[in-house]
Amino acid sequence: MERLQQEIIKTLLYFEVFSFPLNREEIARFCSLKVSGDDLDRALAKLLDEGSIHRYGHYFLVGKQKKWVEEREEKRVISSRLMEKARRNAQIISQFPFVRGVAISGSLSKWSADDKADIDFFIITRSGRLWICRSLLHFFKKLTYLAGLQHQFCMNYFLDEDELELKDKNLFTAIESVTVIPLYGTLPHRMFFDRNAWLNDFLPNAYPAIHLNGEINNRRSTLKRITEGLFPGKWGDAFNRFFLRLTIWWWRKKFKARGYPMEFFAQDFRSTTGESKNHPNDYQRRILRAYAKKLKDLGRG
Repeated sequence: MERLQQEIIKTLLYFEVFSFPLNREEIARFCSLKVSGDDLDRALAKLLDEGSIHRYGHYFLVGKQKKWVEEREEKRVISSRLMEKARRNAQIISQFPFVRGVAISGSLSKWSADDKADIDFFIITRSGRLWICRSLLHFFKKLTYLAGLQHQFCMNYFLDEDELELKDKNLFTAIESVTVIPLYGTLPHRMFFDRNAWLNDFLPNAYPAIHLNGEINNRRSTLKRITEGLFPGKWGDAFNRFFLRLTIWWWRKKFKARGYPMEFFAQDFRSTTGESKNHPNDYQRRILRAYAKKLKDLGRG
């Protein structure tokens, strides 16, 4: 029981990096130990009695930041509004050539988006055509700037259906993965979770959203099929390699000019035939460092 209490505190501390209190079900879902409902309730009661954690309504915190509870409720209202836009936008993305899966990611997938939040998408593509797919989508993204809609189409992570296992395996990527909300492509998302069975090592109680979402769209339009036919065989392979090389060249030039620490380029802008990652703000490392500091400050590192 003592270890479970420690893991509950660690779970709460991780989400306090985001100023995000958790309810009982979320504590169970994101706890690193397999836990039953009864054991969880007993551990929470003991921690509350000790004053190690605090409860405000349905939410639990290590600290006493009651305002975070109010902010979370406000963000849920905002997220509900953005979710409708995200569903429509996911439908648009899904009809681009070689898109096989579209899911909401980032803060919106956790219902914690604020007024300034982007709508982030995780996209799975057909094998061997990721860079054609990405390039077409990002040409479309340029057009969204004309209408001021660029923040509604943040497509910064792509995997192709033959390379779905994540290379970064840590608490951050585990939580980001199990909280995505698939809106297009049932099979690719099931394959994604099958290929990333390691998620269970970090989150043994977590269940991917795909098991709860009965509204996943799998329709492929005739126009999409025809457009994909323009890039067959070796012709398509050559185009895919061209767009991969062009993107790497452009990113290196752009971010070196901006003074970006190039020692992190390979990780933050990972670009292979099966993966496109565009995370220039050191976000994953910043979150894990902040979490490690919280653990150290509390003497649990």
